Amino acid sequence: MTTVKSQRRFEYLFFGLLLILCLFLANIMNFPDNKPVRPYKISSDKAQYYIYLPATFIYNWDAHKFPKNCDKDRYGFVLDSANNKVSTKTTYGVALLWSPFFLATHLIALQWSSEPDGFSYFYERMTIVPGVIYLILGLFFLRRFLLRYYSSVISYLTVIIVFVGTNLYSYAMKDGLMSHVNSFFLFCLYLFLLKKFLDSERKPFPLFIGISLVVAVAMLIRPTNIILLTWMAFLDARSMKEIWQRIVFFLKPKYIIAFVVIAFLIFLPQLFYWKYLTGKFVYYSYPGESFTNFANPMLLPFWFAPLNGLFLYSPLVLLFIAGMVIMIVKKVPNGIFTLGMFLLISYIFASWYCWFFGGSFGCRPMVEFYALFALPFGYLLTLVSRNKNLYIRSLTIVFIIASSYYTLKLTYLNFWNTASTWAWNDYLLRLDQCHLYHDQGRSFTYVDDFENPAQVKVYPTNERYHSATVGAYVNDWAENYCAFSRILKTILPRPTRKVTASIWVYRPEKIKTGTQFACLICDGNYNLMYSRTLPLDNLIRKPGEWTKISETIKIPWWIDQSNSISFVVKNPGRKYTLFFDDLYLKFE
Repeated sequence: MTTVKSQRRFEYLFFGLLLILCLFLANIMNFPDNKPVRPYKISSDKAQYYIYLPATFIYNWDAHKFPKNCDKDRYGFVLDSANNKVSTKTTYGVALLWSPFFLATHLIALQWSSEPDGFSYFYERMTIVPGVIYLILGLFFLRRFLLRYYSSVISYLTVIIVFVGTNLYSYAMKDGLMSHVNSFFLFCLYLFLLKKFLDSERKPFPLFIGISLVVAVAMLIRPTNIILLTWMAFLDARSMKEIWQRIVFFLKPKYIIAFVVIAFLIFLPQLFYWKYLTGKFVYYSYPGESFTNFANPMLLPFWFAPLNGLFLYSPLVLLFIAGMVIMIVKKVPNGIFTLGMFLLISYIFASWYCWFFGGSFGCRPMVEFYALFALPFGYLLTLVSRNKNLYIRSLTIVFIIASSYYTLKLTYLNFWNTASTWAWNDYLLRLDQCHLYHDQGRSFTYVDDFENPAQVKVYPTNERYHSATVGAYVNDWAENYCAFSRILKTILPRPTRKVTASIWVYRPEKIKTGTQFACLICDGNYNLMYSRTLPLDNLIRKPGEWTKISETIKIPWWIDQSNSISFVVKNPGRKYTLFFDDLYLKFE
């Protein structure tokens, strides 16, 4: 009994100190000068999640009462003054978890007269707190879950390495207002409760109520989290017979009714919000966004591409996969389950129209699933700790330290990923900026498959594309399309003297479009210093087919390297549509 109490004291002390440390680090990361920062912390997707709180507790959903231009400054939600509506496409799940912290912040702001408008600097500063707290709670419950499988030391090591060695660190410390660390907490709590329920002989019904509540909130945050329900059948299952027995057990009327009632109550405020916004209780709030790639999932780029690839930004996940494979080989329960879940969710997320999930750091939809993948990782650490082969133990330790250091260095670089799918040179440039790799600068290759609209101001289309899922176009209203623009001296450490350029173009009909592929060099005042133009009509072989246009451009010796170089598809006539894709540039 004394040993158990001392272990509990150490556990509380450990997570308490970790909480203080993480709050300190998060404050430094987000507010290094203790001053307001731009862009706002409450902006973009984060503002979409957050807006439910000030709208409910301060402004009573009256768009006219919000601070002027609040939505334009935050560019996430929309204040529809004409209809007096507050519009956001996300659900209120994250706001539900954040509501106690928001209310406490608001009460303090009222007491101190610190601009209690929900958006002032004080509220911005307080946004770091809930994300860190839910991180610590998630790690706490994850360790409690792992303790049912592994030793205390392995459980501690697993949760800490999962935290510091993956992009969970970024989404807890820098982007806690995003859904991911909040969902991570729910996933950890769910595993803890589910394991406790499955191991109990009596199967206490109040425990199932708690499980249902956690799953319902997780589904509210992201509907694809309905996949959590399958874990009830597969966790620790040793045979198909046991899986079937689980399914039959959970399909009993009392469990189904309890879950449906709880889920309905959790979703009810969302239904009322959609009714307020659209006049309909059920509404798809992501128009134009769906799983368009089910027939062609972008699995390889989802895992390995410089554009937010899972393994490229969190290489530690490779050890998660190794643990799954070893469990399968040794016929350990949960091996097939965890690997199957990894492949399934990879397929689902790689089928999303924006498979790289925007301006992310690494593969952000996987963050919450690290809770489950900690199970095979803990198994791997257990095997390594018992292995007498010093080479294997040392190699594993070196890989864990190196991959964690690598991910943390990239995290603190704090970049917005505007790269193309396979833009390796842009990726190596970031490694150079982190002092993880030294670029010799002999040449620089730029590729753009137009999958990532954050790269330039693009006109993306799924109607015609040469590779992947997206192409680009110019037509009667899109006169010019700037596919690339950078200052010359930022491309190579020495003067650029030659550019090899190519682009694939598609003309639907046999007509003269008047379109051109142009290289433009301008000074700081946008005065044209040099240009090279290719008339595309003369180079397209057949209408209705993709044609590769290539050219080598020599940069005059007198061009100042502080000038900018751009590659533009020009459509001066603005009469017809021309599609293009897969830009390739090599600077030497």
